[in-house]
Amino acid sequence: MESQNQKKNLPKVTKPKKAEVQKKSTRKPGDPSKITAWWHQTRHYFGEVWHELSKVVWPSRKETLGSTSVVLVLVILAGIFLGVVDLILSRLVRLLIG
Repeated sequence: MESQNQKKNLPKVTKPKKAEVQKKSTRKPGDPSKITAWWHQTRHYFGEVWHELSKVVWPSRKETLGSTSVVLVLVILAGIFLGVVDLILSRLVRLLIG
């Protein structure tokens, strides 16, 4: 009797309704309106890119060469430093091992 009371207190489960069938688009994949819409979006995007690039303050040739030379000198110095540290550590390990 108690199990029947428990069943009565539970909410009634209803079956979900079938989703309505969506109407298929009458347009074909190569529809010109989609192609023209894509073309206009692409042109608009590149127009915005060009506009943003015109706002950029580009460095002069002199500034670019100066920055590049600083980077190259620092890379060479770091390479020399790491080479010396590697040489010292490898000799230290050889001395300890062997």
